Amino acid sequence: MRALSILALVLVHAAAADAPAPIAADAVWTPPANFIETLHKACDGREGKAFTDCFIAAMQKAGAPPAAIAFARRVDGMGYLSGFEDAGRVDLAFAEYPFRANENQLCFLVNGEPPLLDVDDLTRLDRAALAANPDYAILSRKYPNLAIFPGKRYGGRSLRAVLLRDGGQGFAIPYRLHDGCHACRIVGDLELRWDFDVEGRFVRIGVQRVRSRPDR
Repeated sequence: MRALSILALVLVHAAAADAPAPIAADAVWTPPANFIETLHKACDGREGKAFTDCFIAAMQKAGAPPAAIAFARRVDGMGYLSGFEDAGRVDLAFAEYPFRANENQLCFLVNGEPPLLDVDDLTRLDRAALAANPDYAILSRKYPNLAIFPGKRYGGRSLRAVLLRDGGQGFAIPYRLHDGCHACRIVGDLELRWDFDVEGRFVRIGVQRVRSRPDR
């Protein structure tokens, strides 16, 4: 029994050692005015690990602190942390991805389990539950190519953290509903709530609100 207890302790300590360090406000970085221009000159045309290494090297040369570099590594050198909101067990982290053609601003739910969730990765969304929402169903019948795109991705009232009745956390995240492509007309708004339990474990994505926009 003692041997099993020791083994359990070893496994717990090993798991703790493997867990990434929490993301905090010290990882927020404001690059110098010429950073993006310098970045393009140094990194344009590179892909994969070569691009990641180039991005990290450019941040280091521009004076980014270790915590900012650590965050950039966690997102494969695609961007840097531009804002942070302490929300409790799980927090909001805002990032800038300067090389993206669209949606350069991102939002992550961090320090929970999983430790980093991109709110625009909707692979966890229950599409059947969304389709069953009566307001969404009306819109999807009117616009058969209805597509979800990111809403505003920076701090403030557009993204809200709420305390759930069971003590967990919920994050109300806005999205835009387009009639098909990214450049197509915006025909509605969608609000999803990302829920976490009291231990910070991700539970579900729920549909909070669907609203159509007036025809033009």
